Amino acid sequence: MIDSTEVRRRLADDALPELLVHLGFRDDDAVDAVAAATTVRRRPSELAQVARFASLLAAGVGRFRPDEAPDPWEQLPSDREDLALLALLASVPEVRAEHARRRIPDEVSWRSLSDLGQQVSVNRRTHGRFGLDTYGWMRTAWSGGLMWLGRLQMVPKPTTTGWVLDTHIPATGPLTPESVDDSFARAVTFFRRHFPDCPATAFACTSWLLDPTLAEVLPESSNLARFQRRWTLVGQGYQADESVLYFVFNRRADPEREIDHEALTPTSRLQEVVLERWRSGQHWSVWSGTAPLPQVD
Repeated sequence: MIDSTEVRRRLADDALPELLVHLGFRDDDAVDAVAAATTVRRRPSELAQVARFASLLAAGVGRFRPDEAPDPWEQLPSDREDLALLALLASVPEVRAEHARRRIPDEVSWRSLSDLGQQVSVNRRTHGRFGLDTYGWMRTAWSGGLMWLGRLQMVPKPTTTGWVLDTHIPATGPLTPESVDDSFARAVTFFRRHFPDCPATAFACTSWLLDPTLAEVLPESSNLARFQRRWTLVGQGYQADESVLYFVFNRRADPEREIDHEALTPTSRLQEVVLERWRSGQHWSVWSGTAPLPQVD
């Protein structure tokens, strides 16, 4: 149990700046995070909320099955994502302890947890302000299982037929075949060594980047087309234009309005491809796929 006194200590002005560096916060985001922590430390009721959320996050550490971990955000006010962010910061020691128990190297541990800083940075690009609208996703990283290995992130995921390494693609640069090969090879060795209780038999991925239409409109030699060819699709896709708007243009869709395609100005070939399909009256979909584990000595 993480109480208010402990949260106040962990979010103190003399402790937080160094932690934010480890977590990949940009300077402007770090300044705002310290200010948010200072404000909440002065408000006992909000500090108690952060303590409760942090305790629930800590209870989910090491639990990779969705039904095993409590939902820390069930009572989070809809307009208080700052409390979620502070709860994530306050529960870092519990995640780090899980990494230490599994003998995960410090470099990989901090790199994996730096997804929080990346998400806060994306939030600023998307909304023009400090915040964290992807706090729901951060439960995955704070389980202690999300590992950032090279270009890709993987997390053990149970299925009806066994464990897979669920693959995620952070927005950190080109998705070259060499970088994907490197991540896949590293993941096989890494998870066998540090997660023997989650024996994976394949990689899995659920993303709009697996939409077969994408390979039809991009050159076969493009990084994204080559990435898509790695995967064997499973089931059917589902429409996800709102997700594509977010990941490609860093904009959130208004749930009560259609996406205004004319208001979008493409600055890359990928954005042009996305817009061309929308302007033709068609949609983008999220698909799921699997890929075999490479043979690694």
